[in-house]
Amino acid sequence: MRSLLAVLALAAATLGCTRTKAAVESSEDPGATGAPAASGSVPPDTTPAAPPSSTLPPLPPPPAEPKAGRQPVAVEMRNVDLHITDDITLRIEHLDGRFVGTSRSGIPYLDDPNTYEVVVDSAHIVMDMASLNALLNEHVLGHGRSNVEGLTVATDDKGRLVQKGEIDKGLDIPFKVKGAVEATSDGRIRVHAKSVRGFGLPVKPLMKLFSVEMDDLLKVEPGHGVWVDDNDLILDPQIMLPPPHMRGKVTEVHVEGDTLVQTMGTAAAHALRPAAVSPNHIYWRGGALKFGKLTMANTDLELVDMDPKDPFDFSARRWNDQLVAGFSKNTPARGLKAHMPDFADLHRRAPRPP
Repeated sequence: MRSLLAVLALAAATLGCTRTKAAVESSEDPGATGAPAASGSVPPDTTPAAPPSSTLPPLPPPPAEPKAGRQPVAVEMRNVDLHITDDITLRIEHLDGRFVGTSRSGIPYLDDPNTYEVVVDSAHIVMDMASLNALLNEHVLGHGRSNVEGLTVATDDKGRLVQKGEIDKGLDIPFKVKGAVEATSDGRIRVHAKSVRGFGLPVKPLMKLFSVEMDDLLKVEPGHGVWVDDNDLILDPQIMLPPPHMRGKVTEVHVEGDTLVQTMGTAAAHALRPAAVSPNHIYWRGGALKFGKLTMANTDLELVDMDPKDPFDFSARRWNDQLVAGFSKNTPARGLKAHMPDFADLHRRAPRPP
């Protein structure tokens, strides 16, 4: 009996979508009702129909160009756990690119992630499931931006993403979707649904019966980097992530253990010169860069991991706390090497004397 009720509930939801689509199609084409055409009517147009255009929105505009008179600041990251927020961390094995200022001054200000974009030429980035769940629920789908509630994302032993939650479609429909991930030709991520279940039952046959796609059931507010394309999810990391925004195309993506692994741009790393002194670091060269009350011209700044046995744990929003807890050295070439403890170790360290 429970299974029968579940099937009826799913049928009602899908049938509602079917009726809505039929009503729209009928209103757009009065002759689609099957009634015979009136005598003397214009013969039907036999011109071949144009191929359907993509349902996806266009890509975001190109990355910002430096303001007049400004140069981008080259950046190199190696073995960095980058805390975008307190709940979202990216494991950056390598990243090569540049910081481009977007504020009126055109100078990236490290204390304010909204004043610059990170234009990525090459990167290998890993995100664990805890960070992906926080990103989707807090910054993409949460706060009324979608009719999905209680979303959780995990991985399975076949290298797929497993998404669970409830769709509010008048009736809360619990769902489970297993999807394979791949990079699209325009640099986004496609999660292709291999299996869809609702109320614990297979849903795809029912959806096929009523000519209903996932995008008829799942609604996502535009502008947050997630779209539904037929039965697939399309993710755009350029838009999904909170500031500082990373601008670049995903060229390869796969599931590895309980992580999502992305390659942006080319896979090859290209070191700055002169080389960084630490295996785990963030290193900026050239252009102008502002941090704290200082502005560095012809930037030569390296953040050095004081504990290189594990990745450099760095917070984009609380990095000044790390700077205060460490020490800095000037170089003969008037560069600056700032030695920092890991962000996770700050609470373990005794405060430095004033």
